[in-house]
Amino acid sequence: MILLFHSIIGILIFVTGFLQIVLKKGGKLHRILGQIYLYGWLLLLISGAYLGGLLITIVGVFGFYFALTGARIGNLKNKKIGLLEKTIFVLGTIVSILMLYYAINLYFKGEESFAIIFGVFGGIFLFTTIKDVFKYVLNKPLEKQTYGKLDWYFEHFKRMCISFIAAVTAFVSIQDVFKNNTANFLIPTLIGTILIIIATKFYKKKLLK
Repeated sequence: MILLFHSIIGILIFVTGFLQIVLKKGGKLHRILGQIYLYGWLLLLISGAYLGGLLITIVGVFGFYFALTGARIGNLKNKKIGLLEKTIFVLGTIVSILMLYYAINLYFKGEESFAIIFGVFGGIFLFTTIKDVFKYVLNKPLEKQTYGKLDWYFEHFKRMCISFIAAVTAFVSIQDVFKNNTANFLIPTLIGTILIIIATKFYKKKLLK
């Protein structure tokens, strides 16, 4: 029953995530789909932890972090970041460090495939969370802001897309689409990253005229 529930939630996340990407941004429908997507991620994380053990749980935490922070930034827009968001950023940093620590342990145990996976995801996670802490907690951004008042929009968009990539990655891994554990995790990430870069350039050109 839990496996069936997990599968249904996974399909729900894929559908709502895809619709958010292709449909018009903003408005009531976008917010409703976003809420379904976010709570779906939480349920997917919990059920995945029960079914899949530590690996799926950590990938789930990775995806949920980006969905949660993306949703919060989208809701707050240019308002001041609160204690809840700051706590999430700090906790995310701790989890990302644990991912890298786990990657090192896996490597010395001879499990190179999972070590690479945890290393890549942990590196992406740590890179993001450190920037989050400096930008939102310490108020000392590590990068020059180029989006002005629409900075929240691009942060929201990128994070929701990254969480969607994580969901697709989990599906590809479970179904063993590429018949190789490392490829199952990294190929969707590579393709998704390229698409995010292209989409960001498109929206930047469209919105920041």
